[in-house]
Amino acid sequence: MLKNLCASVASRLSLRPTTVNDALLATLHHFSGESRNPAVANIGLTPDQYVQRSLSTPRFEATLASTALKAEGREADARLNWEAFVQREQEAARHAHEAIPKTALLADSDAIHRIGRQLNLCDECTDQLVSGVVLTLALGYPYRTADQQHLSLTDLLAQVTTKELTELLRHAAQSATGRTEEAAATLRRLRRAAR
Repeated sequence: MLKNLCASVASRLSLRPTTVNDALLATLHHFSGESRNPAVANIGLTPDQYVQRSLSTPRFEATLASTALKAEGREADARLNWEAFVQREQEAARHAHEAIPKTALLADSDAIHRIGRQLNLCDECTDQLVSGVVLTLALGYPYRTADQQHLSLTDLLAQVTTKELTELLRHAAQSATGRTEEAAATLRRLRRAAR
């Protein structure tokens, strides 16, 4: 699988196979580092399972490609490659968000705005933060817990509760305004609640 992935990236981006192979080691090292995050254990994955599951994700391929492009001194191409990946992920998240039932919290803009106002956010700020929250949930989708494996991203978004959305919005707002210590504390609460 990895051999085919490396060959595909090298061919598609006109990269030397040796550069892509070196980038693969760096990419595996990056994901191995992520696998030791306590949040991985909280969702019931071992570090090896996390890395194994990561191999088939678009983020792994995008990271590999960007790393290889940087290694060949093609910084602008690396940035464009990563931005294209993020745009694809944003589009997929938007489609999943639009497809959730109208009865779901994330489909109810009035309810979302009420939550935002409780956090002293204007409606426009809340809308911007919700887009980021949806993308964050989408990026975490491949690493969902075992009992959520059967759910589509749309199903997963439909299950977001008022309490979860409040904490996610709080975290997003704290991060956006540079309140890193508060954001870290909120993230710890979110992770404890997910256990």
